[in-house]
Amino acid sequence: MKKIFKISSVALSIALVTLVTACNKVSDFGTTNVNPGGTGTPVTAALLTNVLSTIGNYATSVQPGQYAQYFSETQYPSSSLYSAPIIAFSGTYSTSLFDLQNIINQNTDPVTKPIVAASGTNANQIAVARILKAYIFWTITDRWGDIPYSEALKGAAVKLPKYDKQSDIYLDLIKELKEATAQFDNTGLPFKGDILMNYAGSGTATVVNTKWKKFANSLRMLIALRTSKVYPNAGQWAATEFAAALADPNGVIAANSDNVNVAYPSPTFPNPWYSNYVASSRIDNAVTTFMMSTLTGLSDPRAASYGTNTVGFPYGLDRPHAILFTPSCFVLKGTSFLSTDPVPFLTSSVVTLARAEAAERGWTSESAATLYANAITLSFAQFGYSGAQATTYLAQPSVAYGTNNLQKIATQRWIATFPDGIQAWAEWRRTGFPVLTPAQYAVNSSKAIPRRYMYGNDEYSLNLDNVTAAATAMGSDGQDTRVWWDK
Repeated sequence: MKKIFKISSVALSIALVTLVTACNKVSDFGTTNVNPGGTGTPVTAALLTNVLSTIGNYATSVQPGQYAQYFSETQYPSSSLYSAPIIAFSGTYSTSLFDLQNIINQNTDPVTKPIVAASGTNANQIAVARILKAYIFWTITDRWGDIPYSEALKGAAVKLPKYDKQSDIYLDLIKELKEATAQFDNTGLPFKGDILMNYAGSGTATVVNTKWKKFANSLRMLIALRTSKVYPNAGQWAATEFAAALADPNGVIAANSDNVNVAYPSPTFPNPWYSNYVASSRIDNAVTTFMMSTLTGLSDPRAASYGTNTVGFPYGLDRPHAILFTPSCFVLKGTSFLSTDPVPFLTSSVVTLARAEAAERGWTSESAATLYANAITLSFAQFGYSGAQATTYLAQPSVAYGTNNLQKIATQRWIATFPDGIQAWAEWRRTGFPVLTPAQYAVNSSKAIPRRYMYGNDEYSLNLDNVTAAATAMGSDGQDTRVWWDK
């Protein structure tokens, strides 16, 4: 598997040292519009490195993975029993999103843009920041629904940002990705702080920018497809935007060599799964019995890559019942997982399965059957399994394309997305597949799998009128409330 993300310990150290110089904070909406690590004269390369050093955390989020039944809590069940997911998002605004907005501002301001151009051509810096902002905002709105967006990241200019409707945010995310793709300048210098697409620091602007454009186009397709409940038919907004992204001459992520894998080349900056579970000897989360039984029921060799055994841990048990079982099937092969192993961030198998679904829905003229087979073959290869093994797997009636195609595509995407809980939970809410049985000992009143996160307490303390208006517009600030696209 080709690794296209490297963290240089030297580069990251420089970035973190650069960012610790504090500036005067603006008294506004809590931390949403304030970055406590901002600087008066930022080095934009360091800001980008700081953002990218934590980007893998979006693909290693455990709680949504519990909702998607990738993981079971083994000792002190709470979130997997659906206790109220009251979680703050303000920290992301004041760190990663603020840094990305700062990059855009510094490269736009006529006074500072010549100075920060030392980190790369202004247009390339802005384009990269816009793509990353779109991705992060996408993950936030899919978890909470309506969120501060158009008035966020304005600093003192907007002390109490309004909450935008998710439908409006989705439109703007697509616009941002389109404009960012068109903004790249291949005649200039690539972004020096880029440790994601330009990990060796030696790629030309054309090579690096093409990787970012493929990433942006792939995001456009996934974002459009996420709205299939709202716009299910060919000719509607989702289908049109999906087809436009697919047709972009810069291409999409279509081969494992294009995969965006967050790699951790030294123990100084270890893989999150390793640091959270192996190094600390934690056994409080395990791969579910449901995941492993799904794989073994399909004779899927990927089971050996997803856990230390094929048994898994029962899902949704309360503590008296959970302690009766020995947790022995940890995330991603558990104790054999290495600190330097990469985290898949966006892969060709997932993108190709999205294309298969779009074709099956009649949104494109591509062959859904061919794409489905290609996607599974790509996923097998990603984990080191042969094309022959994929062919044998695809020959099974329970896997073979031809009947219940949307269900099969959705199930295979759930498998291929592992262990990215944020994306798996969103896709389950969108498609309903695989069919998940809620936790037997659920503690919430509905006993149903949560459909969204609830707004954090700081929202009600610092931006009461706007968060109350958002909750009212959505129906309620509850975990059973469905976000806009989850009709």
